[in-house]
Amino acid sequence: MNLGRYRTALMLLSLIISLSFSLLTADIGEIIWEENFDDLDNWLIETGNGSWGWGNGELQYYQEDNVEIAEIPGDPGNNALHITARQESGPGIVDQWGNPLNYTSGKVTTRSFLSLKYGMIETRVSIPDLDVGGWPAIWMQGTANYAWPRNGEIDLMEMGHHHEFRDLHDTHNGGNGQNNSSANQMVCANALYYSDDAVTPENPSGAASLSWDPEDEFCRPYYNYDPSLTGRFLTYRTYWDDESLRFTVIDDEIEYDLYTEPFAIDSVSAEFQQPFYLIANLAVGGALTDAYNLGDPGSGLPVSMPFPADMYLDYIKVYQWNDLGEVQVGPPDFEGGTYGIFTDETPVDNGLTAGDDAEIYVWEGTLIDGTIPPYEGENGITWQTTGVGWFGAGIMSIQPVNLFNFGDGNLKFMIKIPANIAFQIGIIDTWGNQSYVEFPAYQTTYGLVRNGEWAQASIPVDDLRGEFIDLRMLSYEFVILEVNGAQCEFALDDIYYDGGLNDNTEEIITTAPSALQQNYPNPFNPETTIRFTLANQSGSNKIIIYNLKGQKIYSKDLSSYPAGENQIIWKGIASNGSPVASGVYFYQLKANGNICDTKRMLLLK
Repeated sequence: MNLGRYRTALMLLSLIISLSFSLLTADIGEIIWEENFDDLDNWLIETGNGSWGWGNGELQYYQEDNVEIAEIPGDPGNNALHITARQESGPGIVDQWGNPLNYTSGKVTTRSFLSLKYGMIETRVSIPDLDVGGWPAIWMQGTANYAWPRNGEIDLMEMGHHHEFRDLHDTHNGGNGQNNSSANQMVCANALYYSDDAVTPENPSGAASLSWDPEDEFCRPYYNYDPSLTGRFLTYRTYWDDESLRFTVIDDEIEYDLYTEPFAIDSVSAEFQQPFYLIANLAVGGALTDAYNLGDPGSGLPVSMPFPADMYLDYIKVYQWNDLGEVQVGPPDFEGGTYGIFTDETPVDNGLTAGDDAEIYVWEGTLIDGTIPPYEGENGITWQTTGVGWFGAGIMSIQPVNLFNFGDGNLKFMIKIPANIAFQIGIIDTWGNQSYVEFPAYQTTYGLVRNGEWAQASIPVDDLRGEFIDLRMLSYEFVILEVNGAQCEFALDDIYYDGGLNDNTEEIITTAPSALQQNYPNPFNPETTIRFTLANQSGSNKIIIYNLKGQKIYSKDLSSYPAGENQIIWKGIASNGSPVASGVYFYQLKANGNICDTKRMLLLK
């Protein structure tokens, strides 16, 4: 939700004419997805203080018990996402430096559960009294593994802006031009992306922001003084296709544009041509508001928002827009078979291509190009150390990659590196978890013979994944790291994963129609029934339960179960007999080594 300090030229006359014409001919199509908040199956509740103190300066700690599904007051039977902000402190309610915080709130995200690309996105929201310090938002971030703002951000709505922003634009869109609006009386939308032209000493991130409009030419926040925009429901829309973004708000059945024209998407703002995931939160204080920033009490006013503060999100709906609109439920598609990370000649079922859907990064200038020819084909990676005391590099997929089906497979690679170099090979997921295996100097490890020539290592993924890696959402599929400061030249080539199960439901149903049904009850506590159908009795049939990180926590052998319909009861107990924590779990049916079905369940304690 950061506001950039620079806005690139947004509209050329030809683009305005083109977009105006397209709006006349555009059409809202059929609904392709809707969230009515009867449950939170598509959402992850975030907890902790995150890292917003470095940027947004927010003052709250996000807690799970501040998020719930609840009936909308005065609207029996209509459920909503209910987020509550509270003035409270206590053990564990601290910032990232360990300092006490005085506020808690709630935040949810569909990251790894659901993403969307294009469409008309509509949401109905009721915002509490914000006074000074409330900062509610319904927004999206790009699924790309790039750091913000290179992954892009789309803010469907946000409120709580500081008075200078409100005063700048209040001669338009319901404003009275008297510089007297409150945070409760104005709402805005925004989109942010990376631009080289936006990089300044005041804005080193290069975030280009649509709402950064110091000349008051483009941004048109909506104002309503009486009644204000809080304590009642308004509807917000984002019209998004591959050429433009348009933001509106509907109040008393009248639709108001939040910018003078739709924003034209071009090669500089190509972030908006990729998938995004949804986020909803109610922040307290921070850089957007008139309240002070985290760690700097003198930077603004005290928070005066009344607590507890209740935000209700009635629904989110996605419609086709200009015949475009895609929704991906769940993580990225499962990969299987053989997956190439950097290879020319090894046959693979799928893979990454550097410069296309992947980037090769050297960290902090620790390596420069080397001179060793490739092991195979025309492409290889060769580096020399630069003498800074360590080195690190990795291959990052631009979008998350799902290698969950490679849990029993191997990461294989060719390397030519001196025997005296101790190094690590690892992977990183999109949550920032890292895991590495060691290759000590002068030792043969994972089959790698250290004789100064090209040789292959084969690391079981089960070793590589460690305790916390989410194989469904990988960002760096290969990392090499050295921390002892040794000098060398080395090369890598023919990097790939093998042994991945092929998750092809149609093919499996044709040959072996074993299947899962949704567990009941769901959510559950303390136990749930998992029903399934077996095509035949087999010693290789089993049900496996994984946690949200893709770690196997429970396995049930089904060799004694007959063909046909069956069921088991899971009591929320891991294979070692210990109870598991509240959260989302995946259960999977495997028959004759094939994945027949995977479903999700929620344990609430």
